[in-house]
Amino acid sequence: MTHLAPLNLIITNLFAGSSKMSECNIQNDDLPDEIVRDILSRLPVKSLLRFMLVSKQFKRIISDNHFIKSHLKKSESLSACYRILIPTFPLLSLNYNSPPKDTNALIELDCPFQNPRNLIKILGSCNGLVCLIDRSNDLTIYNPSTRRYFKPVQSSQHIEYVYGFGYGSNPSDLRVVRFPMFARDNTRFGTYDFIDTACVFLNGSVHWLARYSNIEGQKRVIASFDVLKETFKDISLPPQKPYVPYYMLGVLKGCLYVLCDDVHDIEVEVWVMKEYGVVNSWSMFVKMPLDVWTGDLSYLRPLRLLNDDEIVVEIELQWFAVYNIKKKTFRHVKGVGDLKWFGEATVYVESLVSPEVSCLLY
Repeated sequence: MTHLAPLNLIITNLFAGSSKMSECNIQNDDLPDEIVRDILSRLPVKSLLRFMLVSKQFKRIISDNHFIKSHLKKSESLSACYRILIPTFPLLSLNYNSPPKDTNALIELDCPFQNPRNLIKILGSCNGLVCLIDRSNDLTIYNPSTRRYFKPVQSSQHIEYVYGFGYGSNPSDLRVVRFPMFARDNTRFGTYDFIDTACVFLNGSVHWLARYSNIEGQKRVIASFDVLKETFKDISLPPQKPYVPYYMLGVLKGCLYVLCDDVHDIEVEVWVMKEYGVVNSWSMFVKMPLDVWTGDLSYLRPLRLLNDDEIVVEIELQWFAVYNIKKKTFRHVKGVGDLKWFGEATVYVESLVSPEVSCLLY
């Protein structure tokens, strides 16, 4: 294990903020790759980006696709590797797990858009990447951890589209799909009027809330598009309340959820599909009150389940909180400051995944 000493010295220098890494003159070519990989795979993206400048060996390992996939898998299992992306200008990244006095809890990110006055919307998130679009239809795939971005398509058409963002046969097979949002009548895909342009990716498919029309009339469903097979199917909403206007779709702990606030406007019900695609597995997961702090709310949305008792929620497009299910209490997430308004945020995992994707247009 003596070979670990040079690597430990470099790690110490990096985390101490040393500006004299080149003076170490450390020879680590004889350090086995498997040991280096194992140690590096446990480090945050910020440190790995700095390690790529240390030696050719480190750069080769960190840039390898197998290492990137391995690092992503480990990051997905660690709560500390998740952050909230806030679509304002500049883009903001919030660590909702940070202690109250952490000065790095909220950081500004370089915005990949030319016109900062245009409204930025998050269309989807997958593998540490987010799909963004602005008012001028400038579509961008962005990695907030590496600050790299890719623009797969530019469209000047005056058509409102619905977008899907996910992957096919493996996590590196990233794809963006695009359909006209309204009045699409196609024998291949059926007829949907999509309720929102943003999507949710789960189980190899992208999902939207939509209205489905056929000869029997119209009903609200979850439209699911299999990215690999390129086929649509319907997923029914909770049958317990067929006439309730479910208005938002998301994912909590690997399960689809929908929101319902048709309970005298005093609370929001979160319904979760425990077994994917099985209609009878819908169950009411939690009720969250709308009279938080300073009066009634009009917007409250779950972002991520921290544990069995706590959920990170976005409130009124202005701040974030953690809701304790057992105690039925909220606590502020510190660090956001006095934001007046932002669009719907998303949770992303820190990763090294490249933002370059293929784009399929329909």
